[in-house]
Amino acid sequence: MFEAWVRETPDRPAVITERARLTYGELGVGADRLACHLLQRGLGPGETVVVCTDQVPDLLVALMGVLKAGGAYAVVGPHQPAGHIGQLLEEAGANTVLTHERFRPSVDDGAGRIVVCLDTDADVIDAYSPEPPAAPCGATAAVLFSAGTTGRHRTVPAGHARLRAVFGSWAEVFGLRPSDVHLVTAPADTAAFTYGWIRALCSGGTLVLPEGETGPALWGRPFSEGVTVLDTDPVTARSLLDGSVPVGLRLVAVGGERLALDEQVRLQGRAAPGARLLNVYGPVEVTGCGTWFETDQLSGPVADPGLVSLLGRPFPDCRAEVRKGEIWLTPPGDPDDDGAFPTGDAGMLREDGLLEFAGRLAHRVRVRGRTVDPHRAEAALATHPRIRESVITAVDEDRLVAYVVPTVPRASPDADAIRMHLTGVVPDQEIPAQVVTLGALPRNRAGKVDRRLLPLPTQRAASGGVNGKAGGATAPGPEGFLYGMGCVMLVVALPLAVFLTDVFWPGSTDLTYVPTPWSWLFRGLYAAELLAFSLGLAFLVAGRPLMRRQGRSRGLTTAAHLAIVWLLVSWWPQDNFYRLAAKTDWERQAALVYVFNVPLMIAAVVVAVYVTRRPGTAATE
Repeated sequence: MFEAWVRETPDRPAVITERARLTYGELGVGADRLACHLLQRGLGPGETVVVCTDQVPDLLVALMGVLKAGGAYAVVGPHQPAGHIGQLLEEAGANTVLTHERFRPSVDDGAGRIVVCLDTDADVIDAYSPEPPAAPCGATAAVLFSAGTTGRHRTVPAGHARLRAVFGSWAEVFGLRPSDVHLVTAPADTAAFTYGWIRALCSGGTLVLPEGETGPALWGRPFSEGVTVLDTDPVTARSLLDGSVPVGLRLVAVGGERLALDEQVRLQGRAAPGARLLNVYGPVEVTGCGTWFETDQLSGPVADPGLVSLLGRPFPDCRAEVRKGEIWLTPPGDPDDDGAFPTGDAGMLREDGLLEFAGRLAHRVRVRGRTVDPHRAEAALATHPRIRESVITAVDEDRLVAYVVPTVPRASPDADAIRMHLTGVVPDQEIPAQVVTLGALPRNRAGKVDRRLLPLPTQRAASGGVNGKAGGATAPGPEGFLYGMGCVMLVVALPLAVFLTDVFWPGSTDLTYVPTPWSWLFRGLYAAELLAFSLGLAFLVAGRPLMRRQGRSRGLTTAAHLAIVWLLVSWWPQDNFYRLAAKTDWERQAALVYVFNVPLMIAAVVVAVYVTRRPGTAATE
């Protein structure tokens, strides 16, 4: 589809940035030469090539070159820790990396991958004939990464057939034209970027890519002149539509985080007269093509539009269903039920046939033995005049905390004001007990809120506390009680263990015939065992609330909590049993190994998994 426009309109601008401009012909020639080089280096049909660079024009040449060589591309951002880049390279299954020389140390990790530097290898690449290579095409076009807001990034292959199908659906709803100029704000290493360039370059349009900060001033830069389609996320949409926008802007497509109905109406009012504003919904597993909503789909007024987020109707050839309260989507090209995908989002079908968003299942939390869905309270807080954004989550099993971004700095409502605002709107158990004020919510590269990065409150606050600072005394609560019991256990267990040693294992610590200085070394060992036992009992009582704050799954946290306890408490009984066991008492020796040593090994493995597993990796996005 791209090649057809290269042949028909070689002089039309294809990619425009602040520092470069490529026509369809130039982009096609560069891609042909790179494809020949990749084939010469042994790239096979369907093999994945990772593109890791921040040079936007070169990045587009790289993507097209991989596709023309018959491969599949994956984009990895270069400005990340080297270990994370290596992990993404492995997950993408790439044997070849396209990058620039300054990023080579980050991608060349000794795994034997072929590294092609688009700058230092440019002379070799440019020596190839600019004729399109005759390369067999693999089934997969791109390997996309999920946003990873509730778990680790997942790789999702997107085939040529699927992308052609979703392009047809996008083209019909968006009304794509060859004359369109598309401003795409998504970073290159996100799935939304792939959707954006396909919509632009496969329809013969021009792709405009900002290389710096976006905001109202973006419209005044020469490279953004003539933009007709804005493809962005809600946060950037608010920023770009805050000033004077181009008169020719005819379409704003907003994806990523959900839009409340009142905010969608407000943003549409800021766009140019007659412009359409679409709320686009579709996880990466359906290649971003699920449902779309614009206000023209409404048959009448909606009560409390600030509490409602409408996802609208499916794209052409798509299907949207609600099964047991969860939204399932079937993308184009999958007419059978086997292609339906559970999104992990709750939803409901309204009487007017429109799909309504009802929160993410992974964001539900357990507080005081009850499951709490924060979506309703978050939607209600969004209507507060002093709150611009908010997130509600549980920092432990006892309390909900609201993280709010005020509309005016240092003018955040306190917990009492929030309680008053939510009372009667949501059940009492869904009202947060504490408020933390932030300058901005933490977001990932895809522009979505990353709840794992929310800071912990400084302390347990009494009613009316803000940022963990209470108006009165600190409320003890169950967590404070557990900490107190842990301290008591630490104080009581040590002397108790000293007394019980001779009760359970008489003579096990007898050092009468051990000469100095060895006797003192053994006394130090006995003291360390007793202290570890006491710490283990204290951690058994008070350690779980601390570990739950790390954001890992409940099951893994429980297993790691008990493993740490066992690693601490077992040394005292184990060594005493061993000291009294004869070396040739094989029955007792074997029993001790399997009662103590083997569980210690298992406990160490559990703790290692807990430490290396990133917070939220057990959750489903």
